[in-house]
Amino acid sequence: MKKLILWILDRFQWLFTLLKTDYEQLRAIVSVKLTMDNRRQSVSYRRKDKKETSYAFFWVLFMYSMFGIFVASILFTLSFLVAMTLVFSCIMVTIAMTVITDFSSILLDTSENTILLPRPIDGRTMFVARITHICIYLSQLTFAFSIFPAIVVYIKFGGIMFFLFAIAIVLSVLTSLFITNAVYLLIMQFSSEEKLKNIINYFQIVMAIVIMGGYQLLPRMMSRSDLQNTEFKIKWWSFFVPPIWMAGALESFQKRLMDNVHLAFTVLALVVPIAGLFVTSRYLTPLFNRKLGVIATDPQTSLEKNDGSRKKLLDGLASIVTRKGVESGAFKTIYKILGRDRKLKLKIYPALGYTVIFFIVFMLRGHEDISTTWHNLPHGKYYLAMIYFSYFIVQIAFAEIVYSDEFKASWIYYSAPIDKPGEILSGMLKAIFTKLFVPVYAAVSVLIVFLWGASAIDDLLLGFINNFITLLCMALIGTKYLPLSMSPSVRGQSGNFVRAFLSMLIMLIPGLLHWALTNVSYAVLICIPIQVMIAFFLLRWYQATAWEVIRS
Repeated sequence: MKKLILWILDRFQWLFTLLKTDYEQLRAIVSVKLTMDNRRQSVSYRRKDKKETSYAFFWVLFMYSMFGIFVASILFTLSFLVAMTLVFSCIMVTIAMTVITDFSSILLDTSENTILLPRPIDGRTMFVARITHICIYLSQLTFAFSIFPAIVVYIKFGGIMFFLFAIAIVLSVLTSLFITNAVYLLIMQFSSEEKLKNIINYFQIVMAIVIMGGYQLLPRMMSRSDLQNTEFKIKWWSFFVPPIWMAGALESFQKRLMDNVHLAFTVLALVVPIAGLFVTSRYLTPLFNRKLGVIATDPQTSLEKNDGSRKKLLDGLASIVTRKGVESGAFKTIYKILGRDRKLKLKIYPALGYTVIFFIVFMLRGHEDISTTWHNLPHGKYYLAMIYFSYFIVQIAFAEIVYSDEFKASWIYYSAPIDKPGEILSGMLKAIFTKLFVPVYAAVSVLIVFLWGASAIDDLLLGFINNFITLLCMALIGTKYLPLSMSPSVRGQSGNFVRAFLSMLIMLIPGLLHWALTNVSYAVLICIPIQVMIAFFLLRWYQATAWEVIRS
């Protein structure tokens, strides 16, 4: 694949010469970047192989083509304008997401400058090589994503529409790149590079939740008849939505419509991408280069400055939930890392949204609509599901906290005079539970009390203790690793299914017992002190973990 891409690139050597770049240098840089693409795991699709693979990018292309099959099916169910609008929306959103998620680190990373700048390479060649690499990457993703929709267009509408559809896809990609670059520069104008990276990180988290939510909820909220009867009416705001421009331009050719509205869509579809390309190369590129020049390379874990009040708050919290010494130190360290490490947040925080999505899916499992389900909600015991669905976030956090790119720093555990590593483990467990579970459970509790009343308070207390016991049981049963002590490359797929099954089983048992206790008067209140004692002894058992059982 790389040889084919470089061969195609050689055919456009004249273009790069016109851009006043050194083509041989540019080709060498692009060649290295293409090699790295096959080794770099994208945010949107991460494999968990122990060995470094040279075919990671092919798996990404395969996944995009599978999404393209779903998008292609839209062309069979909706009217032309609605279907094309959704198709181009999917393509443009996918490209924008890819630029933001997979290429934010590349666009904002200046680490390669330490290698390239000492060489006789001018800045224009470096930037054009970077943009060429991104365009090649996005072209491959766009091809994989749109190949099946293009085939459907060819079969259903003919060769001319197929050709026009391909042109519209190119224009859509250019529009997405222009809008994304403009948004980047707008954010960089009013924020520091650290805030920009945090904004991108939270955007990645939100998009992960949106994708999961759309996949799970949209099919349940729509029926086939609803889709077939969908009609799109042109409004004034339609002229500000690029996917509608592309769909309207294609509709004007497909249905021979030459009214003012369709002519306007056609003009916008042609002019805006080309004008955006000109503005990007003439004005945004120099500005972006100047902004990029002030960005220094930062470690992945952002070093936020804790003010005195925040430090006192953490110290006070640690004094309440932990014992002094090793456990307290481990608690504070993990508590801070959970709020700072961007990679860790990207793996853990989407679970917050997944919890809400899974609960909604659980409620929509019947044939009632959302309004009827919401009206009947206080008459059932759905709140028990809400109580135990909250456990998902700590389950994911507990599994991910042991991995770190800086795992070699874990030598500090073995060099420090620590008798029982169980105190480190218990501090880690309490930090995860306090930082992630308690705020979520507090919000869930407020909602439950609002909908079901004060009678659910005893269930909330028992559920809180049961969730903590569930986490302790998983910690005691599972393999014991010290926090941040393992390389991400050793994360394997073997045993994942067994761990997931055990986790679901351990969570299901207390949930079912809790449901049974609600049918017996005062049983929940009687069970609370018993569960507190069980949690106390399990925690002491976990704190007594010896060095012999720690895996490294």
